[in-house]
Amino acid sequence: MRRVSDLLRTPAGRRLTLVAGPWDAREVDSVVLVDEMRELAEAAPGALAILSRHAMRSCDVPGALRLAGGRGLAGIVLPGPSGTSPEMVEVARRERVALLAGASGHSLSDTVLGLSAAVRADPGLLLRRTREAIDGLGAMEGAGEDDILRAASASVGVDYRASGLAAPGANATVIRIGGRPDGYVCWDGEDPAAAIVAQVVATTLGRVRAAAREAEAARERALLALLGARDGGAAVRRARHAGVPVEGWHVAVFLRDPAGVADVVLREARAAAGAALPGLVGLGEAADLSAPPLVARWQDGVLVVLTTDERTTARAPAGGPPGRSTDPGAGPGAGLGMGVGTCQAGPDGLRRTASQARAAAARAEAGQAVAFDRLGVHALLAELGGSESALMAARDLLAPLERLGALSAHAVPTLKAYLDCWGSRTRAAELLSLHPNAVAHRIRRIAETLDADLSDPQTRFALQLACHVVLDHDCLPGTTTSITSS
Repeated sequence: MRRVSDLLRTPAGRRLTLVAGPWDAREVDSVVLVDEMRELAEAAPGALAILSRHAMRSCDVPGALRLAGGRGLAGIVLPGPSGTSPEMVEVARRERVALLAGASGHSLSDTVLGLSAAVRADPGLLLRRTREAIDGLGAMEGAGEDDILRAASASVGVDYRASGLAAPGANATVIRIGGRPDGYVCWDGEDPAAAIVAQVVATTLGRVRAAAREAEAARERALLALLGARDGGAAVRRARHAGVPVEGWHVAVFLRDPAGVADVVLREARAAAGAALPGLVGLGEAADLSAPPLVARWQDGVLVVLTTDERTTARAPAGGPPGRSTDPGAGPGAGLGMGVGTCQAGPDGLRRTASQARAAAARAEAGQAVAFDRLGVHALLAELGGSESALMAARDLLAPLERLGALSAHAVPTLKAYLDCWGSRTRAAELLSLHPNAVAHRIRRIAETLDADLSDPQTRFALQLACHVVLDHDCLPGTTTSITSS
């Protein structure tokens, strides 16, 4: 460990003169610049305090020595040559504080930087600072990123910060999750202890991020299970256990992604959900939410669930989805349709607003946002699709079509197109890109399998409604293949 006597032998210390007091009474742990006398009272034990000329204007040297001795400082450096008095010599001796004077005309900043570098280079101090910082980080299990960075910065004396990119030549160490880079810990200066501790900070942040993402993934899985569950009670219990805020008032936002660029959309949705999206749909700032937004791939897009403590009126963003372009050539995922559900309470309300948001998104053009309460007559089909009993009845009605073998994958879309076109084989063929005779063949087999009279108005209406409910709830457009969350 370095003492004042050791520092006086360094290049920066040779410019200093010992005026009074012992030069080896205390170890020097740090070097601080004091520009106001109140800063002297805040200096850490073991510090060598270098007073500026501004501080000297209000400085009583004997009083400063007493304050330094009470704080356990190693010494005080006065700017420029200084005389002594019997009182100063006696107080410095009694308080065991070295009183030094700087050389006239020498830069104060050079003295601070030079002595700081000499102190940091001491092997014993380097080891102690590193060990204390690492021990402090080990005691912060469960802390967030900001707290970890703040604690590490305070313990080492540098400003650590997490960044997605590191500037060329900057001090940085990689944060890894599962062996893959996930950002950097950056800092300024050439402190060896800072470089060692940065590795520990990066490892700690990697663990924190990995745990947070696993918890987020568990919430997403529980949310998807809740949305698709037939046994609502068990799914609600699982969702609560995973941290899904099933209580409260929910507003769902759905970004329809028929092109399948969900990774890009997912990242953008997560960024917007934690920033601008709550305000755009009428829920105030993100800080006003009662729980963090839930973002998950769901069916043919990305679902965002926003939860508040009070009922509110949701709206569609006037300018369309946040951060999205209406130009289809603007990049992957650009120009998606967005749907916004109404504000609904509790677990059933969460499922309902999610279904509403998806139904509204299906009616939105690229780059357009549509609120469910603006759908008019189309809202009826969406509400039926969100009803568990209606969905089960629709599935049961169409279940025999699974016996059609290779045709079963196309049976429901074909029947829907035929009924939507008022029984016109020609118009249905245009929608399905088939020959009218192929449509006629499919419809004949479908009617035989369902044992249904398609000339009966009530039968046609029931089957048309069932096709819409099943396809809107379960399937990608134009298929009968269930969508998974993977």
